[in-house]
This record gives sequence, structure tokens and C-alpha cells, in this order.
Amino acid sequence: MKPLSFDIRNLPFAGTVTRWHSVNCHRYPSVAEHSCLVALYAREIASRVLPDMSAEDQVLLYELALMHDLSEVVTGDMPSPIKRELKKVFPPGESPIDKLEASICPDAAEREHQATQHRPHVYYCVKLSDILDAMVVIKQEGKGPVAEVIEKERTAAFEALLMKAQAEYPDGNWSRAHEVREAVMSLTHVQIDEI
Repeated sequence: MKPLSFDIRNLPFAGTVTRWHSVNCHRYPSVAEHSCLVALYAREIASRVLPDMSAEDQVLLYELALMHDLSEVVTGDMPSPIKRELKKVFPPGESPIDKLEASICPDAAEREHQATQHRPHVYYCVKLSDILDAMVVIKQEGKGPVAEVIEKERTAAFEALLMKAQAEYPDGNWSRAHEVREAVMSLTHVQIDEI
């Protein structure tokens, strides 16, 4: 293991830099909160979809999940619709935002490249988890009619990515990702007397 290329002086700000600032929400989660939840959701999805995932793949899964948005500590949260539109215009990795994020956090770019090129099952678990966290945040914290639109759009994105994962990596039981989605989207808090 080697030290991060990312300037670690920025790490303490991951807890204070918020996401979703362009959407009307009750509360705005931090980059650190998002990254931690994506890692935990990815673990749960992977444990169901790919229960025999190698230790090497598990390390990549956790590192990619924890680092995937570290550049936002420097740039702030850039709205996803803008990122998606730029990805349509530019070849993979060539969008100005992709280049900026890769220059700020080459560690995340390196791991995403490794996952997309050599371990797509890991990439799909993390990306599904990233989308799932957006679904949870907008359902739990979103306000107004735009929240419903975003929840529907993210649900459709989750399903489309799930179909792509199944087609590209049929060894996984990808339908089991729905178990994680349904559980966390229920937003039911387990009370101490239930344990």
C-alpha cells in the first residue's frame, strides 16, 4: 500500500463539504458521509451479488467507494446532470470535469480505471451504491416536486445499470441488488427494543 497522491491536508474537510447544494433539501450530507455510505452499500450489494468476491476485489471496492468523490472536497459537488451531459459529448475520461477530478484525486481515477477496465463487477457494485445513496438522500431529505423527479430518474438509472451489469458480468446474481435497495429505501429505523 502506498500513500495517497490526493493532498491529504484536504481530508478533514470531507466532513464539512456538502453535496446536493443545487437541490432543495432539508439537510445536506457531506462528502465523507456519502463516501462512507457508498462503501457500506457496495459491501452489502457485493455480498449478495458476488458472495465469493476475492480479497483483492474487496479492497478495490472499498477504496473506490471511499475515494470516488474525494475531488469534491476541493471543487464542491458538481451537479450530476452536468457531468452526464459532458460525458455524452466527450470520450470516456476526456470531459473537462473528468480531467479536473483526475488531476485533484488521481487515486480515485486510477481505481476507477482499474475497475472499469479489469474488474467491471467491482465498478458496478460501487456505481449502483452511488446511485442508491442519491435515491436515499432525495427520498429522505429532498423537498418539493423536483425531489420526485430526481428519485424517478435515479431509480431508472439504477435499473439500467443493473441490466448492463447483468449483461456484462453474468456470473453475478445482480437481481439481489434489489434486496439492498428495497431495505434502505424503506427508511425504517430499527429501534433498540427490536434487537
